[in-house]
Amino acid sequence: QTLHHIQTVIASLKMNRESIDGRTDKGQERESKDDGSLVSKVSKGASESYEPDVDVDRLKAELEGLREALKVAMETAAGSTDLKENPKKPKVFGAFTKAPILTIGRDSYFKSLKPCTLCDCSECCFPSIAFKTATDKTFSIKHGCNCLPCCFNFSYFDSTSKIGTYSLGTLCDAPFCGELVVDGKFFDANGERKFVLKHDSACGDCCKLSCAGCCNCLGCVQCYKYYCSDEQYRLYLQPIYRNDFDVAPIAHFKYVDRIQGPCLSDERISTTVEPCDELTVEEMEILSFYLVLTSNYVGHHELGLNWCRIASNSPSPYGLESIDTILGIHTKYLDEREAARANLVNVGSQPQMK
Repeated sequence: QTLHHIQTVIASLKMNRESIDGRTDKGQERESKDDGSLVSKVSKGASESYEPDVDVDRLKAELEGLREALKVAMETAAGSTDLKENPKKPKVFGAFTKAPILTIGRDSYFKSLKPCTLCDCSECCFPSIAFKTATDKTFSIKHGCNCLPCCFNFSYFDSTSKIGTYSLGTLCDAPFCGELVVDGKFFDANGERKFVLKHDSACGDCCKLSCAGCCNCLGCVQCYKYYCSDEQYRLYLQPIYRNDFDVAPIAHFKYVDRIQGPCLSDERISTTVEPCDELTVEEMEILSFYLVLTSNYVGHHELGLNWCRIASNSPSPYGLESIDTILGIHTKYLDEREAARANLVNVGSQPQMK
């Protein structure tokens, strides 16, 4: 901006100088056309005196502005030289983030503390949890009836209305004796099915999954992953479809797990929705319920035993590529350096302080 101002002032001075030179030349031409006599010159000078049409005050102001602009430019240049010689050191900070944040679009929700209501028995029959933003915008999950877990599903709401419902797949959702297996269904507020989780089964897959489930309960899977693998992190991609027989997914659920030990279950670091196609904010809200379901953060002590039933029966990766492929989940093994380079563990990120 300073350089632009200096150039503008210099151009204005050049125009005024040219104007003055042009008027002076014209005056000299008029004098040269006279007869040259002394009387003529005197009368001509007495009757006509040339004064250039120049605003002196404006020129003085422009010169003063030019002087100030040059002064600022010199100070700025000196400051930049000092900055190069003595660069400013970054601030030292420390942080340890553990509380989960639910992000939907541009809104970030933190888990809200449920108040103590000793005389309110509605939470026993209709358990719920809520996430809130800094502006008290909410995303809540509620169950229809804890006494009849199989007859009601979990619904989720925003600050004003219902968003949608999630339910497990049943035998009636797929053709009998077919390869298609529907694992879960997402409905909007009007009860219309919007998304589906599915996979194709083959002969013998049920036996493989049953054996993997038993080995997982006994800790054999965790021991295998811990002792027989150098990769500490697991990256999973679970496809999401709009219809039962679609081939191309509309999005993926992306999970990042970290192996903790031979006798401990994997720690889920993050769960996100990775769209393959453009999704609206309403559709992202419908899918966001599954992020909470698979986060391993909310347990049955807040949402009842039916929450554990839905979570355990929803397709979940085992960490073994051969078993996860049966469920339609893509698995990738990563060591610590690869996970850091892929920005899956947020190494080197600084917290935003406000």
